[in-house]
Amino acid sequence: MGKIRLHISHLAPVAAEALALVQNDKYELTFQDKLAANEAELAATLAGKNALYLGGDDFYNENVLRQAKDLKLLSFGGTGYQLFIDAKAAAKLGIAITNTPGANSKSVAEMAVGLALDALRKITFTNKTQNVLASRELGALKIGLIGFGNINKIIYKILKDGFGADVRFWNKTPVAGACSLDEILTQSDMIFIAITGNDETKGFLGEDEIAKMKDGVILINPAVHYLIDEEALYAALMSGKVATVAQDGAYESERFLKFGADKFIATPHIASRTTDAWKKTDIMAFQNIVDFFTTGTSKNIVKL
Repeated sequence: MGKIRLHISHLAPVAAEALALVQNDKYELTFQDKLAANEAELAATLAGKNALYLGGDDFYNENVLRQAKDLKLLSFGGTGYQLFIDAKAAAKLGIAITNTPGANSKSVAEMAVGLALDALRKITFTNKTQNVLASRELGALKIGLIGFGNINKIIYKILKDGFGADVRFWNKTPVAGACSLDEILTQSDMIFIAITGNDETKGFLGEDEIAKMKDGVILINPAVHYLIDEEALYAALMSGKVATVAQDGAYESERFLKFGADKFIATPHIASRTTDAWKKTDIMAFQNIVDFFTTGTSKNIVKL
């Protein structure tokens, strides 16, 4: 094989440390500095390319991937590649996908704890209304974590070591020290959910799960909005079953905007948007490329 032709589709500047991994005689780099206007234009960017680094903007569907005859690897910067790549089509066409698990976990975990403090202490709400409210200390709560992956492991440490909170967790795959999901739902004053978003986990917290929760529970969702069923959440906010929900990413329905920041807090999917996370993501994604074309695989190949 001659030079590896790597196309970089990332509107933000790529970290110099990441580019340094492929700035040698083995690679030929091209850069895309704007979104493709249509599928034909997007397919044209992949003509003759062996690898693509994408940070999430365009969507690569089967029609586009089928035209990329030389493409061997899609290196995604982040974990939610499903929103930007037709993974089933890629697998069918023999195109590998890698992602960057853990690269942005610290940034997301910090944001989640920030959302929790806002939801509990009503920071945004009181800033706007100047109401004088009494709340509770975060460390005085019983806190449950749904999922115990990279993000919730960091949240666990922050809450337990930093705030002295009573923190428990549940995980789909058995983990030492885990509780049952029912214990998390029935006993927690505040619940964080940070699990992978896919068809299987859509609406993971629905009407039945919310009914088991304490009255006045606080929900924190730094992952994807659809992990909590929208209809069930709206009803629970209306009834007061859920006192407050704080999440990174707005719901599809504008009806949630009727609630004040004392009940509904939504940030525009910014939990991972730190320069530190971007740098770590770039470096990991480019190391995935180097590993793949050096050894034929990568530890971060997505298994479909």
